[in-house]
Amino acid sequence: MRCIARLVLFFVFIACQFSIADSHVKEFMIDEDGQQHDASRITSTSKKPNILLILADDVGTGDIPHYWGNNIVQMPNIEALQKKGVTFMDAHATPLCAPSRYMLLSGNYAHRGRYPQGAWGFKEKDGSNFDRKQKTMAQMLKNAGYRTTMYGKWHLGGEIPQPGTLNKTHILSGGGNDWSNPITNGPNDYGFDESYFTMAGIQTPPYSFFRDGYLTTSMEDVKWWKTGRSKPANKNGKSRVGKAGEGDKYWDSTEYNMRLVQETNDFLANHNTTDPFFIYFAMGAVHTPHSPAQTYLDGTKIAGTYNTSHLDLLHEMDLVVGSLTSMLEDQGLIEDTIIIFASDNGGLVEGSSSGKLRGKKSSIYEGGHRVPLIMRYDNILPAGETRDNLVGLNDLYATIADLAGTRVPDRSAQDSISFASHAISESNASPREWLGTWAFQMGKTSREAIRYGHMKLVRILRASANPTYEMYNLSEDIGEKKNLLKRKFRTNEINELKTMMRKYLRREGPCPADHKGSFKNAKNKWVTCDFFKAYPVACEWQVQGELFCNSICGRHRNFCPLYV
Repeated sequence: MRCIARLVLFFVFIACQFSIADSHVKEFMIDEDGQQHDASRITSTSKKPNILLILADDVGTGDIPHYWGNNIVQMPNIEALQKKGVTFMDAHATPLCAPSRYMLLSGNYAHRGRYPQGAWGFKEKDGSNFDRKQKTMAQMLKNAGYRTTMYGKWHLGGEIPQPGTLNKTHILSGGGNDWSNPITNGPNDYGFDESYFTMAGIQTPPYSFFRDGYLTTSMEDVKWWKTGRSKPANKNGKSRVGKAGEGDKYWDSTEYNMRLVQETNDFLANHNTTDPFFIYFAMGAVHTPHSPAQTYLDGTKIAGTYNTSHLDLLHEMDLVVGSLTSMLEDQGLIEDTIIIFASDNGGLVEGSSSGKLRGKKSSIYEGGHRVPLIMRYDNILPAGETRDNLVGLNDLYATIADLAGTRVPDRSAQDSISFASHAISESNASPREWLGTWAFQMGKTSREAIRYGHMKLVRILRASANPTYEMYNLSEDIGEKKNLLKRKFRTNEINELKTMMRKYLRREGPCPADHKGSFKNAKNKWVTCDFFKAYPVACEWQVQGELFCNSICGRHRNFCPLYV
């Protein structure tokens, strides 16, 4: 009876979604006074909180203590964060890092950007993954009076300086690029006042840092790095290059995270203003190539602490979190700062990195996209609690807006739902019932899934065959072993649920079916798809065009024939 009741509620929910078109964009937008989400505790003070957003790379829930009991690596600093904050047990990214970084900073599903599969590095033109009408999290906070800075792995695209051309082999020395000019469509073009970053962390060239968009390597110091290991000048370990290419002759992968820590320390030491700050700290750990340093900044041993370099880097990751927390404490900022720790996708090893979950990084199963998420905000969020409800990295945009007492910009973060009130109190239900996950390959959706409560529908698409489906009840089968769509498990109720979940998955995905009736456009007028057919330029600035008239306004129609 309980399942039938949930199914009835599901039908009502879908009906409301299709009849009130504008609700998809506006339903969860927060009033400036915060009353919709019982946020009076947050907005009662005029001082806005500082925000430190730490994004780990390729870290799964099984890598973090207290998710599945896999305490292979001792992490006292992350455990301290958990004890003083809220740990989310059912948080999700995408299965790969570049789309997840777009998801995080835009508040949107990956296919709302220019490149659904992600903008991984430099391009000749249209280099950024952000659509021009979208405001990033950094732009939202900057407009709200924040000083914004970004350190680490960007992985959201950009364009080489002009004049010049993109030489994919010799990115730095080829193409006649004028590196006295900054790159375009990088962090400083999307809301960050300051930045110190690499395009792709430690994984691909160029192996050089950029400061505020300017290359920090002189042309005399550009070197071709071969794949393999080398001993850097500081002799604190063996640097490693996973893919040959150009970079700084002083490049040292062992010091990547520690350099980011030092940059953050300098920022906080010189932050003399009363303006709040937003630091986006995107570390290199624990992406390959694994090259842990011998010792950390304070002399703590790293390499050889555990029996693999992967585990040693998880150890270093915890030391980094400890350094960042200590800096805030030393500056007297800890009680005024929201600290968020998350990862961009699942971990690297099925089992140890995913715990009881099936799959690992790149998988459509839970181990590929369920990620650790911890939030600490003293005197606002409770200490030492967990939340079991469904949330996505895209929801952090609206949640941070709520906690900071500001608003989500129009036409931005359309897939973001604030869970601030749920974080504050478990008695406040999480507003998210649905969450989609897409894994794009070569410009086509090859795997996708939709969550509705504990139910999960997986759809695998193939260009030369009909799509296949799987369904799992995660409350009973967290390891996704029992496909409820197999003949011996199927019931009429399961079939009906599959039909409705499939409809919602398509509606939220890159190729929604055209809406047959009327809906409200951006000017709050009732229109049909004929409006966008007559005025296609409206597709550029009205998100309703893409949401409800995909055949006219959709940006990714090249692979929509898969959706039959």
